[in-house]
Amino acid sequence: MDRRNDYGYRMLPFQSKHLNGDERGGDNYRLVPWGWRPPPPQDVALLQERANKLVKYLLVKDQTKIPIKRSDMLKDVIKEYDEYFPEIIERASYALEKMFRVNLKEIDKQISLYILISTQESSAGILGTTKDTPNLGLLMVILSVIFMNGNKASEAVTWEVLRKLGLRPGVRHSLFGEVRKLITDEFVKQKYLEYKKVPNSRPPEYEFFWGLRSYHETSKMKVLKFACKVQKKDPKDWAAQYREAVEMEVQAAAVAEAEAEARAEARAQMGIGEEAVAGPCLQIMLINCSSSSRGS
Repeated sequence: MDRRNDYGYRMLPFQSKHLNGDERGGDNYRLVPWGWRPPPPQDVALLQERANKLVKYLLVKDQTKIPIKRSDMLKDVIKEYDEYFPEIIERASYALEKMFRVNLKEIDKQISLYILISTQESSAGILGTTKDTPNLGLLMVILSVIFMNGNKASEAVTWEVLRKLGLRPGVRHSLFGEVRKLITDEFVKQKYLEYKKVPNSRPPEYEFFWGLRSYHETSKMKVLKFACKVQKKDPKDWAAQYREAVEMEVQAAAVAEAEAEARAEARAQMGIGEEAVAGPCLQIMLINCSSSSRGS
């Protein structure tokens, strides 16, 4: 909990660990100005070591495609170095980009959820670290149904489309397994879809929406082109959807540019450079991760 005194100073507990290894404990508080951050350490080896561990942690956790919580990173990896979290995660992000061609993205700033996004696009038009699977194609079908129906699709309409593809609720499919569980549970946990009850509906009715991950791993323009390829039409044949997709492309480009500039500035201030991808620990990790991916 954020505590301040009468002069607007934050009161931080002596519970963190300094980079020199000194322990601090108890309920005493120290006064620091609001907006103050710890000065950069002369030796960044400890921060880089923790960042390397975070890289491995993120790569392993991402295999489930379930967004990773900031609180879990702090609990499982950062631990006593919590006050240095911004620099540690920035160092980890730099290493992921340079060595694995993966971007670390915060998709929900309110509850601090992160995902890893590969810079390489799948044949289904979705970015991600997962290899191409039939699931991505099914997901694109559902995303297109949602977009083409005004950014939400009733469960009835969704199943009407899926039945045309030979998919039925309660019937196990050879490729997708239990389809209802996949689209209402797994895709929802992975934040590809949102599955919400229609207010005041009796009997209960549900609708599908795009999830937060989908906005970052694909785009409305890609989904529109996917739908047009299936329907053998031109994107401009759907004027309203095409206009919305173009607007979203422009907005996304502006946001990406602003985020890139902010990240570059932050890394410059933190002095993050090639040392973040150097060292035997990270090189060994790269070899191990590459071997694992080839074996999977």
